[in-house]
Amino acid sequence: MFQSYGVHGPVLGPVAGLAIDIVLLGLAFWMLASPDMKKVSNILTFVTLIFGISLARILMSPLPNIQPVTVACLIIGAQLGARRGVAFAVLVTMISNFILGDGIWTVYQAIGWSTVAIIGAQSKLIIDSKLQLGRLYFLGIASAFLFDFIASLSVIGTVNAGEFMTYLINGIPYDVVHALGNVTMAAWFGIWFSDVITQFQSMEEIEQTVVDGYVIGS
Repeated sequence: MFQSYGVHGPVLGPVAGLAIDIVLLGLAFWMLASPDMKKVSNILTFVTLIFGISLARILMSPLPNIQPVTVACLIIGAQLGARRGVAFAVLVTMISNFILGDGIWTVYQAIGWSTVAIIGAQSKLIIDSKLQLGRLYFLGIASAFLFDFIASLSVIGTVNAGEFMTYLINGIPYDVVHALGNVTMAAWFGIWFSDVITQFQSMEEIEQTVVDGYVIGS
C-alpha cells in the first residue's frame, strides 16, 4: 500500500489515495447536506471561499509553515457553524494538497483544520456581528500548536517514540512561525474575511425568506 516515505509520513499508493479522497469528499458533502443545516443557496460564494484560501495556501507554500487556512477555519467555523467549517477544512486540504502533495498526511491535516473549525464554532469569535480580534489572535496562536501536533501524528508508524519526540522538538520553531503567521493573517484579512462571510449569510437569509414567503403565500 505504501510506495515510499515522505516528509510527513508514508506516501500512499493510487488505490489507497483514491479511497482516502473518496472518504474525505463524502465527509465534506455529508457535512454540507446534513438535514439540520440551512440550504446553501449561494453555493458559488462558498466555493469561492474554498478555492481562494486553497490558492492562498499554495502561493504561500514557499514560506516556512505560514498557513492562511488556520485563521480562515476559525472564522468560517464561528460564522457558518461547525459542519460547514469541517466541510471547508476538508475541501481546502484536499484541493491544496492536490498541488502541494497528497499522502496520509492529508487525513491528519484535514482532521487538524476540522478541529480548528470546530473550536472556532464554539469560541464566540463573533459578538454582536463583530469579529473579536483579540480572541482571534489568542485562538490563532493556540490553534497553530494544536494543528501542527495533529499533523505530526502522520509520521507515527514510520518512527519510534524517541524519534517522534525529536521530530516534535525540532518542529517547535516552525510552530512558532505558524502562530506568528496566524496573528499576522488575523490582523491582515480577518475583518475583511468575516465581512465577506457576513454578506454570504445575509444573502442566504434573504433568499430563504423569499422562498418561505412564496411557499406560505401559495
